Order: sequence, then C-alpha cells, then structure tokens
Amino acid sequence: MSERRQASDGDRVGVLFSLRDDPDLVQRAERLGYESVWAAEGQGKSAFGKLERWATHTDDIGLATGIVNVFSRTPAALAQAVATLDAHSGGRAILGLGVAHPGVVEDFHGADFERPLARMAEYIELVRRYLRGDPGSFEGEFFSPARTSFWEAFESERAAIPIYNGALGPGNVRLTGEYADGWLPNLYPESQFAEAREWLAEGAERGGRDPDDVDVAMYVLAAVHDDPATARRAAAEHVAYYLRDIPGYYDRAAEEAGFADEVAAVRDAPTTEQGATRIGDDFLDRVAVVGTPEQAREQVADLREMGVDLPVVRAPAGTDREWVERTLSTFAPH
Repeated sequence: MSERRQASDGDRVGVLFSLRDDPDLVQRAERLGYESVWAAEGQGKSAFGKLERWATHTDDIGLATGIVNVFSRTPAALAQAVATLDAHSGGRAILGLGVAHPGVVEDFHGADFERPLARMAEYIELVRRYLRGDPGSFEGEFFSPARTSFWEAFESERAAIPIYNGALGPGNVRLTGEYADGWLPNLYPESQFAEAREWLAEGAERGGRDPDDVDVAMYVLAAVHDDPATARRAAAEHVAYYLRDIPGYYDRAAEEAGFADEVAAVRDAPTTEQGATRIGDDFLDRVAVVGTPEQAREQVADLREMGVDLPVVRAPAGTDREWVERTLSTFAPH
C-alpha cells in the first residue's frame, strides 16, 4: 500500500478530466485536496502527454492514466512512458490500463482485438519487470524481449508504480485481483458490485494475495446541479452514449443487472439524445450519482460504504467547464 494512499484514507477522492487538457483545473483539484487526477486517451490527446504537462503545474497530486489500452503500445513503451512521468513528477505516476474495446483497438489503431485478458496479464508482468530493471529475458505469448532493463543512463524513480485495471467482466475482474494493484470499473451497476467483489477476491486468492490489498477505485459519473431534472438529463445522455456508441462492452454489465430492455431501447434509438430519454430513473440511479451537491455527496458516501476505496468523480461528457468546476467543488476533500 503506497504512502499516498495511507496518508489520505477516509476522504480519498480522485477526479477524471477525461479528454480535457486544462492545467488550471488540475491545479484547482490539487488545492482542493484531490488525491489523484486521471487523464483519458481514447482517440484524443495522449494521456501521457497531458500528464507530463500537468506535472509541471503541480506538486503533490497523483497523475494517472485513465486509461491507456494494452494494444496500442508495447509493454516496453508503456514502461518507458510511465517511468518517465514518474521521474518528472517526483514519484506521482499511476498506470491505469485497460483492454479498451474493438472501436478503439480495431477501428482507430488497426490492431486485432484478440486475447485481451492474456495480453493484459502479460503486460502487467512485463511493465513491472522493466520498472524493476530485471536484466533477464522474458518468454511470453505476445512479447519475448531479450532484456527487460532500461539503459544505465536512466534509472526508475520507483521500482514499482501502482497499476490499475479498468475491468468489467468476470474474467477480467478476477485477473485484476490476481495481478493488479487496483480495480477501476466504469459505469458499473451497484446491484452487481457485491458479486464483482467476489470475483476480485477469487482472483486475489488465486494469486496468493489479500483481497484487501487491491485498491477498489471507481469512475463515478457525477451529474451535479441544483435542478435535479437538468442533472438527470446530462447523466442520461452520458450513459446513452456509452451504451449506444460503444456496443458490446458497457452494455453487458447493464444487461446482467436486469436492464436488457432499456439497453436494447437505447441501442435502437436513432440518436444518442433520443436514447437518453429511454433510460429510466432506476437504471440511472444504479450507474450514476445524480442530484444537488448535498444529494451527490450522500450518494458517494453510500458508495464508500459499499466498498469503493477511491471514488474518481467525473462530470458528464459533453458538459461545459461550469459543470466540471461544480463537480470539483462538490466532492472536494478540503
């Protein structure tokens, strides 16, 4: 368990700025006491590029990729990038990994979306070897480097950097428990969370680990507004985008939670905006924090009671800077 995590137990909170690249917001998050700031990548700006920039504007806040996928870089390239960020930030880097989905891997990167879980396990092992500077070779299914150490001119700031896996399905959550330092689900229905914690524990036991040593972070869609109807509309449009425009990924967890009819209705909608009108309150309340600032804080407290160690809040996609600033103010630890 890291010193940063120990020092802030009880009021730990992170923030995801997704595709935004605004050092002023990052500085504000640091002043407000946020433990970490997470940078998404997808088909936009490089997460490492944004975090390197943010490192020059901050002193203490953790700098996390949220997420980078394991198909677009070799394990060596990932290790180089996160080790460089860690060196430039004085040991503040966090590596959030994910298998992503075919829309990013195949349509954007032009790679085959094959054997994602085996690939994830190999990446985690190899990245750790590079960070430790293990001099030996490695025989893997996907990569077989002759050596896993950097040049002598570059030594890692830390021999171990926290690795989180953005897993949703049973096999991937078990893999997280077995190999990763943290679990980072997104849009995960509360009703499925207890079962997923069992998968996480099974994986930890398989790896000879204590399940409590796996940090349970969670991306928390937080639609905060004094007008509850406005908050719900923004949250519903965000959820509809993920269900309609990223098929075969987030929709499966929702279907398993009992919302298959709503998922089908959203997918069949001619536009994302129309799909949002087909999301009921019961479903929305399972995957998002929605309401006034006071109501939203109470809901995040409920998530902590449920077993979320580190809520990573984010404003709904497509909303303006005012929504992001309101999110920061609402959940600020200070």
